[in-house]
Amino acid sequence: MNKLGLLVDDDPIFNWVSSKMIEKVDPGLTIKSCANGKEALDFLCENYTGETIYQILLDINMPRLNGWEFIEELEGIQTIKSDNVFIYIVSSSTDESDIKKADGLELVKGYFKKPLSIEDIKSIFG
Repeated sequence: MNKLGLLVDDDPIFNWVSSKMIEKVDPGLTIKSCANGKEALDFLCENYTGETIYQILLDINMPRLNGWEFIEELEGIQTIKSDNVFIYIVSSSTDESDIKKADGLELVKGYFKKPLSIEDIKSIFG
């Protein structure tokens, strides 16, 4: 089965640093970066296949479609199955309500605070 790391964050430096760390942990992984939830949702709608595992690092606060809106939209798409989509919230937010909200969502497999450490990356992609 193919694997794809999808970085969804409006901070290009976060995306670049994260992709370099992921490459060290899983050199063969395909990585795609999106600047917002809308771009990521469009990418998934156009490229989704049941033969690929999608590991998504998702920021909460972004323009156009934030992290929560992205998840809500994704859950409503019948052709995208939850058994091969794994979302990890990556945020600078320490708001307890964000953490609780993430815990209550089936697609969300973890909540990580920025900046990510290599141990965080290993726990997601290792």
